[in-house]
Amino acid sequence: MEGKIYTRDEAARIVGLFDDLLAANNIKVPSSEDDEREPDNAATLYGSVYYGLLDEVETILIDLIGRHNKNVEVVRDVFS
Repeated sequence: MEGKIYTRDEAARIVGLFDDLLAANNIKVPSSEDDEREPDNAATLYGSVYYGLLDEVETILIDLIGRHNKNVEVVRDVFS
């Protein structure tokens, strides 16, 4: 097997893009754990909201990787 793809790392990169966008617009997504948040914690995605999104993105990446093979065309920049 050549190389490794760490899907959790890749999912975190994608979620990070959303986090940056939310921060740039001064938006915090409410979380059921907000009462546990430290007062100086400026995270826009926190607790189960962050990890739920991370899990969903990772699931999509794993599915995408599983569907890809040499006989599948990757169509970029176009919606189906």
